[in-house]
Amino acid sequence: MTDTLVLFDLDGTLIDSAPDLCAAANRLRTRRGLPALSFEALREYCGSGARGMVWQAMRMAPGTEAFESMRREFLDDYGAHMNDACDVFEGVKDMLEKLTCEGIVWGIVTNKSAVFAKPLCEEKGLLSQASCLVSGSDMGKMKPLPDPILEGVRQSGANFKTVVYVGDDHRDALASQAAGTRFIAAGWGYTKATVDIKDWGADAIARTPAEIAEIVKRLSDL
Repeated sequence: MTDTLVLFDLDGTLIDSAPDLCAAANRLRTRRGLPALSFEALREYCGSGARGMVWQAMRMAPGTEAFESMRREFLDDYGAHMNDACDVFEGVKDMLEKLTCEGIVWGIVTNKSAVFAKPLCEEKGLLSQASCLVSGSDMGKMKPLPDPILEGVRQSGANFKTVVYVGDDHRDALASQAAGTRFIAAGWGYTKATVDIKDWGADAIARTPAEIAEIVKRLSDL
């Protein structure tokens, strides 16, 4: 199936960065004498980047006077601790190995800045077989815009019959649809409890990474 390309979101899809993101958000609070929030209260915002984490931790929205300095403080703290507890989700490495063995090219397209994404992917052994690592934030065009996915296709070879994007956020679905690729919703990710991923218009929903290879095969045969 060398004519199939699978591109993955990173946080909430391949790696579980929530422990370190939540810890950094809580340190914003504790440095100001505020009580820590529960892991559950913060986890569902981990797919929303620094903006979402600062909002949930401090109820500070972009555009407010102190937001940018708070965002930078959060990112500096996270960068110093981003590999304290982060790990790939259970089943991810086996799933990626199965894709590789079946001749399916795969890569990574994320909104996470490359200054964080690249070292994490290297540390977790995700780059050696990946066809690309595209950071939308470094492109200046982030999901839900289709540009990062299209760049991932370009870097991976651009001559694939079937392209599938896998992600755990509605923005991933929107970006995939705008790019004209098939979309698999990752049901194990950081989706908010109040959100029904069935409403995203996904071609399929995977509840675990182990389901991905079979779903990709089915979508490639359509």
